[in-house]
Amino acid sequence: MLSQTPKLRSLSSKLLMLTIAWLLLAMTSIGYTLVLSWKLEGGAAAINDAGSLRMRSYHAALLVSENASREAIQQEEQAFSDTLARLKKGDPARPLFLPDNAAVRQQAEEIEQHWRGDILPQLRRAELQSARPERTASPDVSSFVDRIDRLVKLIEEDNARNTTLLRFFQMALIAMAIVGSFTMMFLLFLLVIRPLDTLGEAITRLRNGELGARVEVSGNDEFALLSSGFNQMADHLQELYATLEQKVESKTRSVEEKNRHLTALYGTTSFLHESHELEAMCDGFISRLITLTGADAGSVRLVDVKRGRLELIAQHGLPEEMLEDDHCAPLDGCHCGEAVPQPFAVIRRFDRMQQQEEKHCQRAGFKEISVFHIRHNQSNVGIFTLYFRELTPLSPQDQFLLETLGSHLGLAIENQRLAARDRQFAVSEERNLMAQGLHDSIAQSLSFLNLQVQMLEAALGSGETEQAQENLGFIRTGVQECYEDVRELLLNFRTRINKEDFNDAVHTLLSRFEQQALVATQLTMHGNGLPLDPQQQLQVIFILQEALSNVRKHAQAEHVSIDIRNEADFVMTIRDDGCGFDQQRFEARKARHVGLSIMQERAARIHGRIAIRPLPGSGTEVCLTLPQTERQAA
Repeated sequence: MLSQTPKLRSLSSKLLMLTIAWLLLAMTSIGYTLVLSWKLEGGAAAINDAGSLRMRSYHAALLVSENASREAIQQEEQAFSDTLARLKKGDPARPLFLPDNAAVRQQAEEIEQHWRGDILPQLRRAELQSARPERTASPDVSSFVDRIDRLVKLIEEDNARNTTLLRFFQMALIAMAIVGSFTMMFLLFLLVIRPLDTLGEAITRLRNGELGARVEVSGNDEFALLSSGFNQMADHLQELYATLEQKVESKTRSVEEKNRHLTALYGTTSFLHESHELEAMCDGFISRLITLTGADAGSVRLVDVKRGRLELIAQHGLPEEMLEDDHCAPLDGCHCGEAVPQPFAVIRRFDRMQQQEEKHCQRAGFKEISVFHIRHNQSNVGIFTLYFRELTPLSPQDQFLLETLGSHLGLAIENQRLAARDRQFAVSEERNLMAQGLHDSIAQSLSFLNLQVQMLEAALGSGETEQAQENLGFIRTGVQECYEDVRELLLNFRTRINKEDFNDAVHTLLSRFEQQALVATQLTMHGNGLPLDPQQQLQVIFILQEALSNVRKHAQAEHVSIDIRNEADFVMTIRDDGCGFDQQRFEARKARHVGLSIMQERAARIHGRIAIRPLPGSGTEVCLTLPQTERQAA
């Protein structure tokens, strides 16, 4: 930490004091020259007014000699008196004043006394005689004018002295400007430029690799602080350079360790996101961790909370006796189970543990185990354990990495469980739809056949041959319908489509319908909207199958038109020219139409809407709409 420079010793203080001193001296000189200029201007005005006194003296004598009017003489007297009074009093506004000189003041007093005691009385007598016809002798003003001339001369001499002083001070100002400029240049060179050059040379040497470059610290000003700071910086750089190789090696090791961790994290998470069975996934996981940490063995166990056990899923390197021993299965059976409720990983070094009953891992020759949790959303899924035959302490970074990988494994296991539940749910849903389809088709037909068989038995028992023949015809027709229903269901169950052959699947379905029902179809497909995803395509095909099945069973139609419009919304419209239905009866019995319920459920799976309405005249229209918000790009 650099000490602060005392204020009076700092470079800025020195330059400020020198500037103030030079400014005060210059301002004093300039002020004095202004005073001298003011005095010269006032003296010049005084010379001018004093000269006017001389003129007015002669003019007054002339007026007397010419017997001028009394008013003219009085006017001249008054003008002379005013000029004399103004000369003595001065007028700063002009400026006008007599020099501050005893001889000048004395001469001005003599002129005033002579004016009042000699000249003015003569003029007064001349005023009294101005009315007489004879010519009046003019007063003698020559001696009075001499006094005025002497006053002018004294003022001029004073002005001459002031002019000399003014020139002196002007020359002094020029000299001060020259000396001050050279002084400032010298001080700038001495106090600023030379220290800057010295510091710049040292910086250049340091930049060129001369780490021993230093600056001599002299004085206690700002440049002394800069020099001291430069020397400290150079010392620090030299120290850094001396330990640079060691620090680079340390940073390299740190970067390599981080890269190793990132590689392990990326490789393990990539492996966990691939499709694997649970055992294969856990086996690959623990084998990677053994390679990463240098462990001699490892195992993955999942927690069964209800049974209070740990189930071994995968292991590498464990001896046979440990696999056969069941001590690790209970949660309180060994160190692994004891670690389950702990919030963090558990490290066990057997050489530091108190004397107690040896666990099976200790008896197998392992000196240290590390138990890490497999968690998902803060819940324990299981644990994985690393076994070491030699003491191998794991760094905090390694422990954090292993805990992170355990969380990824927990997520992967939970995803597998969710996927299995989703598959079970999908199978359950599909079985439900199959049951509904069987109920709507085959079950009803079998119920009808059972009734006809009972009627046939009754007719045969009573010997009614015609009734028996009629019942046999109904049974034959019912069996044929059951056969066709079973065949249709089998074909539906075998349907497999993808987004590339959706159009082909529709054409195949219509072709099969024409062969079975002997009903003509017309297909129109247009639009260039987003393709349907596989789930949407499958449900659309099933809805089309169910609609055509209803046409075959109930509509008694001769023609069916299918319009598929794939634009912003996906709209499929199926129209037939059959017998149609009564809208009111349909709404009243809607819940009992299993086929229609199946179509509604399949449409709901893809967030679509089904609308069924009778056409004017005859026929039925089924319209499936999949909104734009439910579409997705392939």
